[in-house]
Amino acid sequence: MFRKLHIHLTLFCTLVTGLIFLTLTVISLFFAETSIRKNSYASFLNQLNSVLIHLQEQESISHQWLNQLLEKGQLQLFLYDNGTPLLYQNYHDSNQERQLAQEAEAAARTQCNIDIFSQHTNQLTLHKEYAFTSSAGQEYYASAGVIPKKNGCLSILILSSLKEQQSQIQYLRFVVCLTGIAALFLLFLFSRSFIRRLIIPLEKSQKRQTHFIASASHELRAPLSVLRSGLEVLEKTEDPAKQAHTIALLQDEGLRMQNLIRDMLLLANSDSGELPLRREFWQPDSILLHVFENYEPLAAKKSIRLSIQIPEELLPNCCCDRERIIQVFSILMNNALSYTPEGGKIHLSLAYEKPFLAFRFTDTGCGISDREKHLIFDRFYRSDQAHSDREHFGLGLCIAKEIVTSHQGRIGVENNPTGGSCFYVKLPGQK
Repeated sequence: MFRKLHIHLTLFCTLVTGLIFLTLTVISLFFAETSIRKNSYASFLNQLNSVLIHLQEQESISHQWLNQLLEKGQLQLFLYDNGTPLLYQNYHDSNQERQLAQEAEAAARTQCNIDIFSQHTNQLTLHKEYAFTSSAGQEYYASAGVIPKKNGCLSILILSSLKEQQSQIQYLRFVVCLTGIAALFLLFLFSRSFIRRLIIPLEKSQKRQTHFIASASHELRAPLSVLRSGLEVLEKTEDPAKQAHTIALLQDEGLRMQNLIRDMLLLANSDSGELPLRREFWQPDSILLHVFENYEPLAAKKSIRLSIQIPEELLPNCCCDRERIIQVFSILMNNALSYTPEGGKIHLSLAYEKPFLAFRFTDTGCGISDREKHLIFDRFYRSDQAHSDREHFGLGLCIAKEIVTSHQGRIGVENNPTGGSCFYVKLPGQK
């Protein structure tokens, strides 16, 4: 499911962003090409004006000036003295150029309604600019005009090839196209990676929920089976002693189911971000002393030595939900009492490790392997030593972690140098 979702979202994001990118690219390309054409036409007009001014001012046209103009190669100039090509032009024009001049002259008549070879009585210079395409498929900017002279008129055709302009536009389109393809490919890779990162938490959450439901169903099945069997025994037996024993068993199993459902509801609230907390300022040593006093009789009953160490200096207050933190400490104490043998030791300590208040619960029990240190805070995880213990559902440490995390704190386990484990809880301290 998530694989198909990943593919569909990647394609959708790539398509949407690609269309936006394509639209912006086309608009940018349009303005760029328009700018190239405007600049090219402006350059043509500047050169044209320069040529026209020279031809108007000079009574005779020097071969040197014509040679310089031809060497630049930017313009093609066709001059006719009273309809006759200049001698210079006859020497230099090829058949192709003559045909080009005829096509330009014909385009001037068609597009601009100007005939450079007709009789002109106007004493002012006449010229019009236009664009045309030759029979060879080459595009030109052109100007056709007539300049009055003493002995008649000078007819002119000035052509500027758009080959360079077209090359610039083609190159621009090629670069834009290549860049667009590369951009779309990179966009696809980015969308694929980005959406994958978005989907991973959803995928993990679904797997977590599936595992949670499966584990919860498994844990609930056992007490339900006991309840069902107990009810069948009550229906079949009339022995008061056996009935009393069965009823006590049913009450124990009902309490186990109640505790399990309570824990699962707490985790469900934590997953939805709705874990209720009543934050107040508390002295951290008073919380730890409260837990110590509550568990001291239980430890003595199991012949376990319980000790506590609290620093003498004044510690920062702890802004927390006192009942939730006591719940965390109780979970750690129950674990320590469960896995510490008779004659063992459990030591509670408190220290200020700026900016955290560090609570430690050290025992001399069986210890925790390095492999299990990363697993014991998972839901429904139970170590091999706890599989036979019906009171352990594998939710205690997970609940402790959720509560501590909701307080912006840290929880973890370390090895006890003398054997056993050391669980620590670090909560932010505020002075």
